[in-house]
Amino acid sequence: MSLLFDDDYVNLRERGITYEESEPQRFFIFTHFTLPESLYTVASCDVLVVIPPNYNQDGNDMFWTFPRLYRADGKPIPAVLDPAGGDNRILNGKEYCRWSRHWQSGPGMWRPGRDDIISIYRRIVWALQKPDCQ
Repeated sequence: MSLLFDDDYVNLRERGITYEESEPQRFFIFTHFTLPESLYTVASCDVLVVIPPNYNQDGNDMFWTFPRLYRADGKPIPAVLDPAGGDNRILNGKEYCRWSRHWQSGPGMWRPGRDDIISIYRRIVWALQKPDCQ
């Protein structure tokens, strides 16, 4: 059984967004995610999200990156776990480090039945562009 709805896969293909899935773990990974230029020490990463069983009624409030991201200016990124951190995820020998971000109110709030995987993608884009925001 797929993690997402058919329309989600169409929207991902139309936008050229690459991904992988691990259905048993309910992991959805945006692969080769391009990062904002000069903000991090790497140009791209993979971003993992956990798709809830009742998707699209519930959204997400965390994501995980591989590799662990560091800012190019050396500033710490709040609410990000280091390798071997408590709530990191492992997939195919890669450790994805957690970013805890919350969108329970305001413009990023999840709209049950209306939001989709592109909404999740946009949240991640926003968070990676503004690493100091939580």
